[in-house]
Amino acid sequence: MPKSHSINMSMKNSTPFHKIYGTLKSAASKAAGKIAGNKTELNMRFYKEGFMWYADVVGWPGPKDMLLVVDGADTFLDYLSRQGEEVTLDLSLDPKAGYEVLNYINPHPAGDGAYYIADMNGSEHKLWLCGVTEFVFGYMPEEVWYKK
Repeated sequence: MPKSHSINMSMKNSTPFHKIYGTLKSAASKAAGKIAGNKTELNMRFYKEGFMWYADVVGWPGPKDMLLVVDGADTFLDYLSRQGEEVTLDLSLDPKAGYEVLNYINPHPAGDGAYYIADMNGSEHKLWLCGVTEFVFGYMPEEVWYKK
């Protein structure tokens, strides 16, 4: 698989299994986040193993594979890291001077997170933030502000 290849996780015709899995993952992420304590601001590291990106989520109780970054978000991290192996982002749910924004577009068809739009070199780039986002923030926010 080429280094720049993105695994497309969107499922226009999601099977009942995918919808159940997505709903369960999202509900478990949200519940675990409430126990761990949701945040509105944090610093998050993303790192690459081979050609796959992972989120380094402090306190994540699930398997590492659920922290895999795919479906446009991996391409976005390649862009932010300048094709590097690691990038750290300051994230906020509140607007901040000097930050850029990811804007919510629509929920994932299987109920696992949502799609967002980011600016990449003046072009709109669609990316998926999975239900792990609910572990961190408690819900899928309308905006996620970030700064490298």
